[in-house]
Amino acid sequence: MVKLKKKSIKAKTKAKGKKVKPVQSNGKGKSNAPNGATNRVREGKPRRPSAMDLEKAYRRSIQSQMFHGERLDQLLPVKIKGKGLVTRTAPRQQENSATNDLSDGDVSDSDVDSSEAVPKQQEIVTLADLLVKRDAEIKEKQFLIGSSCAAILENPEARIENLGNLVDLVRDINRDGSVNFLAIRKTAMISLVEVFKDIVPEYRIGIVDKEQQTLKKDTLARVNYENKLLSYYKQFLKHLERITEKYTQMLRQSKKLSTDLRQLLETTVQCMCDLVLAHPYFNYSPNIVQVLVIMLNDAKESVRKIVHSCFSTLFKTDARLDLTYHTVRHINMLIKKKERNVFPEMVSCLKYLQIHRINLHEDTLLELKKQKLEKQKSYFINMSRKERKRKKKLQELEKDIFETKAEESKQVVRRKLTDISKMAFMVYFKILKCYPDSRVLSATLEGLAKFAHTINIEFFADLVELLNNLLENASLGYREQLHCIQTVFVILSGQGEALNIDPARFYSHFYKNLLYVNAGKNHEDMESILKTLDIILFKRRRNVTYYRFVGFVKRLATLCLQVLPNGSLGLISLIRSCMNMNQQLDILLDPEAEVGSGKFDPLIEEPEFSNASCTALFETTCLTRHYHQTVRKMTVNVLKGADTISAGRTLTPGEFYTNYDCSEMVFNPEIPQPSKVKYARRNRSLFALTMVQKSFLDNCNPVVPVAVSSADALMFDYYNECVKKQKCQ
Repeated sequence: MVKLKKKSIKAKTKAKGKKVKPVQSNGKGKSNAPNGATNRVREGKPRRPSAMDLEKAYRRSIQSQMFHGERLDQLLPVKIKGKGLVTRTAPRQQENSATNDLSDGDVSDSDVDSSEAVPKQQEIVTLADLLVKRDAEIKEKQFLIGSSCAAILENPEARIENLGNLVDLVRDINRDGSVNFLAIRKTAMISLVEVFKDIVPEYRIGIVDKEQQTLKKDTLARVNYENKLLSYYKQFLKHLERITEKYTQMLRQSKKLSTDLRQLLETTVQCMCDLVLAHPYFNYSPNIVQVLVIMLNDAKESVRKIVHSCFSTLFKTDARLDLTYHTVRHINMLIKKKERNVFPEMVSCLKYLQIHRINLHEDTLLELKKQKLEKQKSYFINMSRKERKRKKKLQELEKDIFETKAEESKQVVRRKLTDISKMAFMVYFKILKCYPDSRVLSATLEGLAKFAHTINIEFFADLVELLNNLLENASLGYREQLHCIQTVFVILSGQGEALNIDPARFYSHFYKNLLYVNAGKNHEDMESILKTLDIILFKRRRNVTYYRFVGFVKRLATLCLQVLPNGSLGLISLIRSCMNMNQQLDILLDPEAEVGSGKFDPLIEEPEFSNASCTALFETTCLTRHYHQTVRKMTVNVLKGADTISAGRTLTPGEFYTNYDCSEMVFNPEIPQPSKVKYARRNRSLFALTMVQKSFLDNCNPVVPVAVSSADALMFDYYNECVKKQKCQ
């Protein structure tokens, strides 16, 4: 290598030392130098390109960039030391239509290649192809969701990381920037809820500081698993909360809601409700309840029904009562904020609180019974004297410990129940006093009627006066009036018997409103009517006069004709019990007997002055031909004075109403199908022919037809009845 370099240096120095002779021209524009010399000169110094050549090359480069989709702007060149002039380009921000098309005069056909002049056609995608691709992607993601859920349930601790992939599928936009389909999001939500139902523990997960505590290997693995589970659970709840926040924000701004968002909202609310009911004591359950309380006042009825059903079940099954108190407190806060602008579901869910079913004295009775059994058991065990003394002391010590625990638990339960009842009655009284004309008044009165016996007796007189003012002054519907009357009688039938209150005005209101109930839209009110009648006619029968009693029995018989079979059975059961309890009511079964003077007037609002003793139960003639078999039997038993319709225990009016409910279009017992008549078409034609002959022969005596077979007997029976009726006329 060194030798070659030396030779090259020598060759360069020799070339520099040679003299170059000038080339002379011969006057004709041609040089005298030989051809080889001219060629050597041309090869040594290439010809410089002209301005037209540079312009054509520039246009070719611009046209090729435009053809290949490159949108670049040519910037001014920059001179860099060692590199010379450097050209610069930048992506074009706005397309300029003027630069897209070049005129034919500027660029000649010879300058542009034929391959560059023909643009490449875009591929056309049809709607069917897009739908097929969409369905294929949805099926692929759904299969991925199913396999991931199965893997998690198979071994949750080892495959807990798969929850992260499922949580990502709940997003509206995927990580690659593409839009996530609605079907995939809904499938991921429902699947995650089912997985969390199975793997979430019943206890509340706490925070463990792994740095300051030394944990065993198994304990550390369990702590890591619980922390990951809690983090994914929290991420999932955040996604659900974002959907509800987006929905409420669009409602506030009065924006039009898309169909996808509405469907996604129902799925989101249902998922939250399922998580709360499945694990009410797990982490973040109060946070879920706080969101659901807002959804309980949503304008969409389907969403309100889902949350209402969730809270009803929660109030029935909550054993610790912490979440129940939290829910009632947030309902109270929302009603304070919204005032009268709330839906009835906000208040109607409170009637499912289990305040009245919990007996605080039941624990004490069970303890006493257990102590007696333990004493009896000790007599049958043969032990020495020393052992008996030792066991006796041990039992006394255990008894003291058990009693202290039981007393503490009862105190905690009593305190929680007291707080819940205070909050619920605060809601009820606030609506009664401040918003008596709101749409939640009916639900308020219904809940108040259910829990009225738990109110302190000091508030009874004020509450009765308040309800009386509502009945007389406020424009209430018949349903609200029924609940007002039921609340008053519930109060007066319990601790309120000691109060000196005359409920005569409430008897009149109740007697008047009974006629508004029918088998149409308001038949569900029969349940509260039966409960109120049971209080009036039986629990407070000593305060009901004879004429008022007779008026109510007559009104119940009239009501039997305009309600469904289960309501008629409950009312007939009440009438039968009244007649068995008061023998003087048998006068209503005798149409010729009368007590007093006057005429029965069903339109009078006072049952005592309606003169019901001057009439009879004529409605029983219609009830004996009722289409329901059990109603016919019950009516006949009332007329005969029998106690039961069959062997066995007599049902209460409420049990009749529940057991014989036909709201699902099923009769109990089933109505048998009518038997088929043989030759029915022939019998109808013969009957019609006979009636036509009868119409033309009015002046002639009808001829009795000759006896025919048993198949035609039905036609002749009808014909003979028509003939007899016309003879009587």
